[in-house]
Amino acid sequence: MLSFDKINEDNIVKISEFFKYKISRTNDYSIGSLYMWREFYESSYTIFEGMLIFKVKFLHRISFTLPVGEGSFSKAIEALREYCVFHGIPFWFCTIPKEGLEILVDKYGGTIPGTPSRDWADYLYNYDDLANMAGRRYSGQRNHINKFNKLYPNHKYHAITADNVNLVIDFLKDYKIKYAKEDTLAQEELDNALEIMPFIDRFKLLGGFITVDDNIVAMSVGEAINDTLYCHIEKAVRDYQGSYQMIVREFARHNASEELKYINREEDVGDEGLRRSKLSYHPVELLDKYCVLMPMK
Repeated sequence: MLSFDKINEDNIVKISEFFKYKISRTNDYSIGSLYMWREFYESSYTIFEGMLIFKVKFLHRISFTLPVGEGSFSKAIEALREYCVFHGIPFWFCTIPKEGLEILVDKYGGTIPGTPSRDWADYLYNYDDLANMAGRRYSGQRNHINKFNKLYPNHKYHAITADNVNLVIDFLKDYKIKYAKEDTLAQEELDNALEIMPFIDRFKLLGGFITVDDNIVAMSVGEAINDTLYCHIEKAVRDYQGSYQMIVREFARHNASEELKYINREEDVGDEGLRRSKLSYHPVELLDKYCVLMPMK
């Protein structure tokens, strides 16, 4: 019988060894997303015969993520079905990317109830688009960046390291007091961001911040997996015009590599302002995530 363990700062690095087997560019198999939201989703994991599986509480029901690894997918499916039968619960998968539907639906007889929620679709961008913001469609972003450069010519970009991470933590604490939105999810996101920051080096996350007169005005944290850079945290002080556009571009530029082709800036969770902002950067695709109900036998 499968046994699941809670995610913590000690086992998350071991778990991340399986992320290279992920078959999509959605953000759900990443250290940042998993660690930051482990309590929110009551996340736990198991490694079954070379396959990593997560158990989560999604839409108020126990669900599983797509097994990944170099073991047998069919054996993992049977082990999960046995687990559900034993515990008397429906056999649900959640946050399934479109690449997983052919497997679960066509091969294993799963069904998709309803349509995927637009609120939870990831925004995927071409890497070069955000690093260069070239062409007419990015003229608005360039105007903001030019304004920032004109107003704050002494600004600097810094990579987040163990030596300066406490400065970023202080910035986030201050940001939460002065600028955080009042809704519960936004507050929890900032709490989760503060919780993960001390583990930047240990988790091998990528981070950077922009200063003006030695004051932090914007920051971002993410990680690179396969051909995609994931952006987990992005905060800027709007009093500094163009600060958001600057951190989007500079974070992309300072973490570029030959392997990276895309940037995933994650969901908008139904926030209309965030949706307009993310659309304004012209994603190449919205990565839908599906729930799939599996047969019990």
